[in-house]
Amino acid sequence: MKRTMIFFALTAVAVAGIAQQPSKPATPQPPPPPAATAPATPPSVPGHFDGVASCANSGCHGSTQPLNAARVLQNEYYTWLSSDRHAQAYNVLFSERSARVARNMRLKGKAYQETVCLDCHSTNVPARIVSGKVDPEDGVQCEACHGPASGWRAEHTMAGWTHEQSVARGMIDLRNVPTRASGCLSCHLGNDKKEVDHELIASGHPILAFELDNYTETMPPHWRRGKDTVTAETHGARAFAVGQAVAFSQSLDNLARHARGEKWPEFSDMSCINCHHSLEGSGWRQERGWPGRAGLPAWSPQHWAVLRLLVGRANPSARAQLDNDVAIIATRVGHMNDSNGVFQTAVEARHVIDGVTPQIASLSWRDDDVRTLMRTIAGDTDFILTSDVHSAEQTALALQSLASALTRSNPKLLKSPMTEAIDALFAEIQNRERYEPARFVQKLGTLRAAL
Repeated sequence: MKRTMIFFALTAVAVAGIAQQPSKPATPQPPPPPAATAPATPPSVPGHFDGVASCANSGCHGSTQPLNAARVLQNEYYTWLSSDRHAQAYNVLFSERSARVARNMRLKGKAYQETVCLDCHSTNVPARIVSGKVDPEDGVQCEACHGPASGWRAEHTMAGWTHEQSVARGMIDLRNVPTRASGCLSCHLGNDKKEVDHELIASGHPILAFELDNYTETMPPHWRRGKDTVTAETHGARAFAVGQAVAFSQSLDNLARHARGEKWPEFSDMSCINCHHSLEGSGWRQERGWPGRAGLPAWSPQHWAVLRLLVGRANPSARAQLDNDVAIIATRVGHMNDSNGVFQTAVEARHVIDGVTPQIASLSWRDDDVRTLMRTIAGDTDFILTSDVHSAEQTALALQSLASALTRSNPKLLKSPMTEAIDALFAEIQNRERYEPARFVQKLGTLRAAL
């Protein structure tokens, strides 16, 4: 993929002339104070953004090749600039699609000028906490994920300085999987500050899909990959599992906020296919029927689709409770007449899943465990047949992430019937408008046989 290098021009500064004053006899001046008494450099202030250029020195993170001289690769800036989609996030706002979204939303400015777009397509932070140079053109730069660097950038290369010290001074602890998931989901799912709501989707913004480990591992890696303990705890199947729990929790938080807000009902919480489909003939939706009264909007169970199987493995009693909560949420959201009930049940369900998340994080993920879960997901056909295309997307993403965990230990699986079967699943959801659950379930059967 061709990447654009952005060059910054230097601005000339005019220096005003200073009026000449009449000369006066020189007055003896006291000698300068000794160097030892000069004021010390003030300590760095945590919470300020220094800008991506502060990381780009070739001896720090700006090498064009891995240096293998430190615990980090030292080419992280170059990898981000040349290959990472986050670096191009701002440029997307100049596309015709972005212009159309801005027009449909009746925004006053262009997409590349509006906060609703810049909050996720750039590192859009208040000027009062910017100490260096943070430009929208930088897109989603290092500090957007790693945290404002002013409190630890100068110190984190010092001998004896620890990761924990950096975290205490403002670094975001991306080794903590729930923390990393929450950070990614702040844009890829949304929170109380920014989200892709129904207005944005109706205006032409793409519907978002996300799965933590899948999306992490398909980025150009700017970290050391390996089988060490840290990597095993923060990537792979464990990251997939914890990411599922955090996504569900955050979606419930969004739902509760919507139920108490001015925009209720917020249709981005719901399944698009119930309303957005052709009524000609008797499509599969009508053949299948509806879980409640025909024609009611339906809450999308996409974030519960795979997670329910993980919760069942980690805590069966919590699975039963959450199944009940989900059924209540679906009914109340569909009827759209009990926002307080939606709020209460969403809060209760979030409390349960947050309590189960550490148990999910502690699950075993040997290859046999991964294969067993993949078989379970591929065999969960009744749920898929009564669900929506977004749940099918989450199913395919989960299976791909789990398959990647197997191929890391056995690269030969990259050219196997398992991989071919997963590719076939993605072909079925490539076009949401043409998705047919029966075909998707058939492809799941092929995958299950391959496993």
